[in-house]
Amino acid sequence: MKKVAVIYGGSSPEADISRKSGKAVANALRRLGYTVKEFELDKDLACRLSDFAPDFAFPVLHGSPGEDGTVQGLLEVMNIPYAGEGVKVSALCMDKDWTKRILKGFGIPTPRWVCVKNPSEVELLNDWNLFPAVVKPALGGSSVGLKVVKDPQGLKEYAPSLSQRFGKVLIEEFIEGREFTCGFAGGKIFTPLEISPKKGLYDFETKYTKGLAQFKPVHGTLGKRIKSLTARVVEVLEIENLCRVDFRYKDSTGEFFVLEVNTIPGMTGTSLLPLMAKIDGLSFEELIQLIIFAKGFVD
Repeated sequence: MKKVAVIYGGSSPEADISRKSGKAVANALRRLGYTVKEFELDKDLACRLSDFAPDFAFPVLHGSPGEDGTVQGLLEVMNIPYAGEGVKVSALCMDKDWTKRILKGFGIPTPRWVCVKNPSEVELLNDWNLFPAVVKPALGGSSVGLKVVKDPQGLKEYAPSLSQRFGKVLIEEFIEGREFTCGFAGGKIFTPLEISPKKGLYDFETKYTKGLAQFKPVHGTLGKRIKSLTARVVEVLEIENLCRVDFRYKDSTGEFFVLEVNTIPGMTGTSLLPLMAKIDGLSFEELIQLIIFAKGFVD
């Protein structure tokens, strides 16, 4: 029986969500018949992985280190095959600034933005005049730290404190309109979802509290456009196995804008990739199997 190491947790602000996702994946793998051991991400990970000698690893890590290519590099050095994207793509997609630069270079619409790398650079924002604006960590996820500011004063009050906590901060044009997401796993692009928070933004609380948002499958012309744009993002960023792409749709112009690309989507009870897979007829176990089979790992 093949041995699989499921890696989760760590020290990022998203560690608790990672643990919930990781335990869900570990339990699904057990139901599929694998011998599974769960690993908390810490400084002793390499030694403990060596002792277990897994045939395959399944990182379920949100935020740094882990989603940014660090753990993927460790697994490469240890010659352990693993689920998800490799070092380069993981690192690239973790940095929203660099992801957007590449998307823009290939003509894929993304909201206008600037970055500050530390609190002392906030004065560089004097020329920013697109309000409301989204302020968020450039190297984070799960909407941790995300806030919409309405004016220059709000930007200058919030951006320095966020940079103090997270370093590089992204200031982005807020696109008035609707929010969508689309998943990709094992060569399959799933039916997109429209995300409708019951109040305010699709923020951390809304994402991980059942019932605070509604999700509707998107078919027809709009669904085809989202799937086509997702395929283009996957191609341009050289994603091979797994991601979720988030969009805003500007009703007034009919344009889609790519917000960000997540290479280790959540796997909790409120996560969107498992929901999209379910809509397309895949159980959670079948989704996990699809992800690991895509990397050539067959029991």
